[in-house]
Amino acid sequence: MSIQNENSPETAGLRMRIDAFLNDANSNVSRYANLTLVLCIVISVIASMLLTVKSLPVSYHGILKGAEQLFVVIFLIEYIARVYSAPDRKRYIFSAYGVIDLVAILPALVFGANETFALRLIRVIALFRSLKLLRYARDVQLLLSSLGRSAFILLMMITGIVMVSLIGGNIIYLVEPDKFASAFEGMWWSLVTMSTVGYGDYVPHSALGRIVAGGIMIVGIIMFAVVTGLISSRIFEATRMFERVHCHSCHASIEPGINYCSQCGIKEPSTHHTKQKSHQID
Repeated sequence: MSIQNENSPETAGLRMRIDAFLNDANSNVSRYANLTLVLCIVISVIASMLLTVKSLPVSYHGILKGAEQLFVVIFLIEYIARVYSAPDRKRYIFSAYGVIDLVAILPALVFGANETFALRLIRVIALFRSLKLLRYARDVQLLLSSLGRSAFILLMMITGIVMVSLIGGNIIYLVEPDKFASAFEGMWWSLVTMSTVGYGDYVPHSALGRIVAGGIMIVGIIMFAVVTGLISSRIFEATRMFERVHCHSCHASIEPGINYCSQCGIKEPSTHHTKQKSHQID
């Protein structure tokens, strides 16, 4: 009987409407619903953080805990709705988004009022779910594609940063052993100096120590500039690839707006493609 109900047109239509209500990026109702959920997540995290403020009047604790319980109910209803309306429920439950949705409510359901702040804070991860509804999804794809193509070089750069921090930490410990208790503290100082953060917890005072610090700063600036330029170039290349069309004669990948195909030499290679695309849209 349950299978029949699941396959009935009324049930299928209801599941499709709920799924569109939650996941249709082109629907204004879906956008507003998900933005409301994101707002609830942010407020619930802030409420959890306020509960850790020792100077907060006791009278506010009851209000904050009540609001937190209300948000847990909202997130639970959302999770049930997503499971119910998912085209493939098993796939959704074990997907990244499904696990995030469950983690957002599981600590409160398991621990209740004894839930720790660290566990409450996990639900902020659900904020990433809103990324799939943003119209900048294409830009996110470009960034991920660029990082993926630069993974090996980035790994080499990270290895270089670790090596420079290690070497710089040992050198500064040898130069100023009275300022650094160990080479590990020197390594921490080297990393902070190379990233130009400069917390100021360790400061070299000798001329040789300042020379070492200056060299580490220069190396850090160069390395981070190289990484920034590399990722920027990869993003530019990925953008060019996304904007390419195909020649209607030889089907080669070409840039839009060119007068002749670089492969077969036909004139206006993308005109026919554009007209066909417009005709299909109409």
